[in-house]
Amino acid sequence: MPVSQLTPSRILRIERFSDFDEFRANDVLGLGVSTPLRPREVSLSRAILPLQDGLFVLQRAFPRRLEVDVGTDRGIGLTVPFSFHSITNGHEIDNSMVNVVRGTVPIDSIAHGTNTYLMMRYNSDMRHRGWADYDSGLSYVRPHDAAMARLRTTILSMFRLASDLDNPREFDALSRSLQETLLSCLDDVLLPAGALSAPRGSFDKHRRLIAHLDEVIALIRGKPLYSDDLARALGVSVRTLQTATHAVHGVSLHHYLRLKRLWFTRIQLLTGGAGLSVKAAALGNGFWHLGDFARGYKMTFGEAPSETLARGRRL
Repeated sequence: MPVSQLTPSRILRIERFSDFDEFRANDVLGLGVSTPLRPREVSLSRAILPLQDGLFVLQRAFPRRLEVDVGTDRGIGLTVPFSFHSITNGHEIDNSMVNVVRGTVPIDSIAHGTNTYLMMRYNSDMRHRGWADYDSGLSYVRPHDAAMARLRTTILSMFRLASDLDNPREFDALSRSLQETLLSCLDDVLLPAGALSAPRGSFDKHRRLIAHLDEVIALIRGKPLYSDDLARALGVSVRTLQTATHAVHGVSLHHYLRLKRLWFTRIQLLTGGAGLSVKAAALGNGFWHLGDFARGYKMTFGEAPSETLARGRRL
């Protein structure tokens, strides 16, 4: 299971309980009352990752009844399942559903097996991204399999990096790029179908916005591109920027920015000189997962980044 593969570091805290008398609840999305269904078989482990945007807890829990006012007084809370089944407030919740909560909502949940899931508490309400367009309540989103798989892979990569990289300063330098990848995955999962459809007659307005976006990107070229920062610089919401990118180029904002970053990295590899490494160029452009970067680079340009670097040194 995912939590068992992680080890503690100066970035990632690990908690494990095998005795219910020692068990302590985590308040990432509210403290509740747990009643074990098999008291002699209590086993819980969790990995706790605090980031600038919020708190993230990956947990494997024992069979239990859970009574809790789930949620957060500010921001937004989410639960992403890895292996999950419960009866919650009389409804069957399975492995395919992402839980989204605003405010606090009472739940009474029974899980007859062990469940593994990520609990996230964001400090922002994320309305500027178009998530969960309601004031208060609990909802379940069933994303496409590919979007859920990408979200789970990104989450596990984040936690493995926090486990393996025992250098807080180095991790902090990567944290925004890491969170940007996670946000792009959550956008794919949480934006409802048709949310990025542009109103009729708005193409010229969106084309001008994208032209302005390209100008801003050109000014900060060679640095990581973050959707929140770009939207703020343009005086629009991230959701508006997403809609414009989709309307003008037919791709997601994340895909568009990723292509820009790949091109900037390629130019840097071709012109960077003898002291440049592929890793430095990738990290400098916001690619924190180097294996994913190398695959995406070769798919886009037909050669490995190391080949581009070697060719640049021969020019």
